[in-house]
Amino acid sequence: MVLCVFVIRYATPLENVLPPQLADCVNRLSSLASTTPPKASGSVVDINVLKDANQSAAEQIAIDNAGTVIPILNTPENVYLYCIWQFFTKTDVDLANGLIEFMVSQTDMKHLRSNPQYNHPRPNDYPRDWFPQTGFRIRREYRQLSNGERNAFHTVLRTMKTNGVYDIFAELHKGIVTTSAHGGPNFLGWHRVYLALFEEAMRRIDPSVSIPYWDSTLDMDMAKPENTVVFSPEFLGNGRGHVTTGPFANWVTPVGPLTRNIAANSSVLFTLFTKENIRMIMTRCQTRDITSPTALPEFDLDHLHGGPHRWIGGQMSGLNTAAHDPAFLLHHAFVDYIWEMFRNHQIQDCGVNPSFNYPEATGQHAPERPMDGLPGYVNIDGYQSYWTQNWYRYKRAPKCPNCGSPYLTCHPVRKVCISIERKLTPHELPSLRLGSTESLQDEARSEVAMLNIGATF
Repeated sequence: MVLCVFVIRYATPLENVLPPQLADCVNRLSSLASTTPPKASGSVVDINVLKDANQSAAEQIAIDNAGTVIPILNTPENVYLYCIWQFFTKTDVDLANGLIEFMVSQTDMKHLRSNPQYNHPRPNDYPRDWFPQTGFRIRREYRQLSNGERNAFHTVLRTMKTNGVYDIFAELHKGIVTTSAHGGPNFLGWHRVYLALFEEAMRRIDPSVSIPYWDSTLDMDMAKPENTVVFSPEFLGNGRGHVTTGPFANWVTPVGPLTRNIAANSSVLFTLFTKENIRMIMTRCQTRDITSPTALPEFDLDHLHGGPHRWIGGQMSGLNTAAHDPAFLLHHAFVDYIWEMFRNHQIQDCGVNPSFNYPEATGQHAPERPMDGLPGYVNIDGYQSYWTQNWYRYKRAPKCPNCGSPYLTCHPVRKVCISIERKLTPHELPSLRLGSTESLQDEARSEVAMLNIGATF
């Protein structure tokens, strides 16, 4: 170990003598080395104490990155020791699991599952102290945030991208999760838990933020949805080609630069949500009637949610890459909002308790099967009521006559809120004057084709 530290200290450049993962860790964390331990909202943990206690430094650094417990990496040697230890003992999956396990204590859930009543829960069976550490939060439509609130949200995401936590979460949405959290009833619950834990990690950095939802029906009702303000520098950045404007400009993902190609295909499979989609879902009463594989396509929320993934294109269109675009969070928050409306409809209109209306399923979607990538949870946990009782709730989607945002307007004839159009960039104007955006789409299509996206929605 001492020899390894010596080699790292005097190797120049590191990449010539170290494995890429180890060199990256040292380069990324060396800036933390100082004589003054950083401040933290939780306790300060010495890296050597963790080692002696046989605990995972990788887990602790993930906690640090989420804004909670901060290991003391106050010397270059501590950084080198940590990176060596992480390289030889941990994998990315372990690192992610450590972060998730620390986000919320699972003691109450384990105790609850030992209760014989767990399989037949009653309302409010769950512990009343089953709350997130950062408190209750309210999710609102993206355009209803004030400029300051929106900028705070963007700043937290950039912080998480810089310290690696964003990518840790994004990499959970790949591999086995493409089947165990899609194509069956666990689709709804897995993504609910994922968003809640991601949001908790955000709030460890800034407790004022929450995940906004993107109501894409507000854009679908526009004459030209591709001109929505959502894909402007003030919001998600440009929607065609490499993302070079806005808060996520020049982000790099495992498959290449963050890239999009919005509205590139006129097929019904490449569409945003419509109000008719939601109306149809609300005609059903059983969860099995809105989830794969038992729902008809026009009622299947899993099936319908793929449209916006494909409409955005780029990383968002890939099952293994979608979570690397921040649009993923906003889109899935809206999917969760639709599901929450359906759950309220079940209670009020159907006499169904959604907490145990988990459809019959076996294999990866079986209700008691552990959630992939989210340790401590089983599939049916995502269906429990404590999420929206104790963790978060949604502010109702914008409605006329007051759409509640300068970025929304009430359509004078249809009386529905729609997005305002963004200010077109200089790059867009020449092609628009020629009456076509084909050249922009061709350029974006070429850039998307350079990405190894793999399986798509």
